[in-house]
Amino acid sequence: MSIRSNLTGDGAWHQIGTGPATVELISPDANSVAVMVEAAATIPTGVDGLVLNSEFPVHNFNSANPIWAQVVQTGLTAVVAVQPEAT
Repeated sequence: MSIRSNLTGDGAWHQIGTGPATVELISPDANSVAVMVEAAATIPTGVDGLVLNSEFPVHNFNSANPIWAQVVQTGLTAVVAVQPEAT
């Protein structure tokens, strides 16, 4: 079962799950919102995550690290789904 998270562009990273997992941007308005995602043992700093958008909405993380997400645009809202994968 996937875990859905509603995220608002507030400039902060939010833990949305733990890998290995597939993360998908499922926002109804995915054409105008982008989400950075990163798998890291601790909360990321900076803005160097992988960007999910309407062109590239899915990414698979193979590591067992926590998965973090941040909406790129301040004030916009995104919905992401995290589907745990078998190890």
